[in-house]
Amino acid sequence: MEPYDEQCVVDEAWKFLRGNTTGAIRFGDHVQKVAYVICPDSTMIISAMVAMLQPQDMVMYIPDYAEDCMEMHVTLEQFVEEGEDGQYADRWQVYHGEPPDVQWAKVSIDAVRFHEMFVEGESLMHENVLANHESSLCKQVNENTQSLIDVCKRHAHVEVESPMMVGVDPLGIDVRARFGIVRVEPAAKFEQASDVLNFVDCDS
Repeated sequence: MEPYDEQCVVDEAWKFLRGNTTGAIRFGDHVQKVAYVICPDSTMIISAMVAMLQPQDMVMYIPDYAEDCMEMHVTLEQFVEEGEDGQYADRWQVYHGEPPDVQWAKVSIDAVRFHEMFVEGESLMHENVLANHESSLCKQVNENTQSLIDVCKRHAHVEVESPMMVGVDPLGIDVRARFGIVRVEPAAKFEQASDVLNFVDCDS
């Protein structure tokens, strides 16, 4: 039996979480599909039903409630769009459009089961080192629609008619399409802003 490499499991779990933007939350006898975003400070955000915000045991499945999904025990903390955390709601809407519910919640990950391995939720708190460049990178990349179309097709194998880059982190870029978010991942991590521009504009 190969030795258990906890860091490898954590890295793969983080990549999987970042590579998706949808999930399902089980609360009580209900399972509700949700869309999420991960903010530059690693805060995870969802649009939440009122019933989800009551104190209770909650499990979130990524990307859906299925046999091979990631299973996370989570805690929700409500916030209001008009308050100091409004930026989180804004980011969600940039990714997903109009929210299905008017309540908002931060999602704290308590524990994770991934590929039959368990990791602590706090190990998935990764601040985005490209956060300070994200806005300018999105603006520059979105000025060249054809290059973004080509990158989505080549690396994600998805045809996107009118793509818009809405987020970036060292593991990839998030592109909004009419049908949802397309995750495009490079062969090697982005170390700096120029890596992202080279990936999109000078990809070969």
